Amino acid sequence: MPANQRLCFNCNLPMKRALVRYKHLELEARECPQCQERIFTEDLALKAAAQLEAQRLESEYIKHPIRIGHSWGITFPREIVKVFGFDRPKALVRLHPDVGKGKIEISLQYRQLR
Repeated sequence: MPANQRLCFNCNLPMKRALVRYKHLELEARECPQCQERIFTEDLALKAAAQLEAQRLESEYIKHPIRIGHSWGITFPREIVKVFGFDRPKALVRLHPDVGKGKIEISLQYRQLR
């Protein structure tokens, strides 16, 4: 039996992949072909939570740069700060400008506390 294959608790049969609709999303689950019992494994639940979080943050944020002394800054909405952990101690923001595409990519890393 493959590592990602699960057995039904009731029928002891291999469960098959199934899609469950929730809030306009199709989430992956496992379903017994006999009793139709559905389960979410930990991996599937984490994947579903990430999909729901991505859907919640799907809207476009339009921000205007603000002047701070001789520099420029931008504020982030509270939801973005919370999800990505900008407010965590030792958060390190890296900017990757792509002048050709007119984009700036932002990545977030966390330095180890000593």
